Amino acid sequence: MATTRRRTAVVLAGLATAALLGTGTANASIIAPDALRIASYENSLKNSTEPEAAATLKQFDALAHDKKVKFLDYTEDPENLKALLQEAADVPEAGTTVHSLVNLKGGDVQIEADSDATFKPDDTDAAAVAARGKLSRGWWDTTYSVKQKIFGVTVTKLSLWVNYYTDGSKITKVDHADCGKRNYNAAVSIGHGVPKAQLASGTAIGEVIWEGSIIYRGFGIEIDKRHQVKADAYGFKSGYLKNI
Repeated sequence: MATTRRRTAVVLAGLATAALLGTGTANASIIAPDALRIASYENSLKNSTEPEAAATLKQFDALAHDKKVKFLDYTEDPENLKALLQEAADVPEAGTTVHSLVNLKGGDVQIEADSDATFKPDDTDAAAVAARGKLSRGWWDTTYSVKQKIFGVTVTKLSLWVNYYTDGSKITKVDHADCGKRNYNAAVSIGHGVPKAQLASGTAIGEVIWEGSIIYRGFGIEIDKRHQVKADAYGFKSGYLKNI
């Protein structure tokens, strides 16, 4: 697997270079390198099939020229590239929601961790459920996400959720876990293994292994992370994104 991923990293590095050189090739000699980089990034977002690409493009376009250049510098900075996959994103035992923030590069780069829970309740007495603090009876999805922002623009986001059933008192069944990603950084390639779910001591647990390749000047840096989310009868319990 490692050999295949290294080859993939090299291929993607070549594609990224080709993309930069392929934008306005005929006029490359008269267009400033920074303008080429900006145009290439904007084109990649315009041609992306990701549902949030248009919003990311709008946010990027709103940045001043100097910040756009710095933004792209940050996406190619190996220390910054490693940050999302190396920065500790552990959340201890918590309530039904959590929000944490790590500032890097003087606050220009941020790593945020968030959780939420959505459900289809069976319980008709929602007021009574809210009063006792536990989740309504029904099927729930509890999500734990970690994302990297540069100048407020979300560049990469990793999400993991677990689907479970609570009877209004305790979790009785876990159906599945699943994951999703948004990645608008050409220097980062992210794949994942099969998400797994289990019920242990009244806690619904979802877990997945992210397989990250960071492409920098033609070299691939591989970093694998274990992503976990836990939920109990009150909602989100804890989560983490750790090196393996």
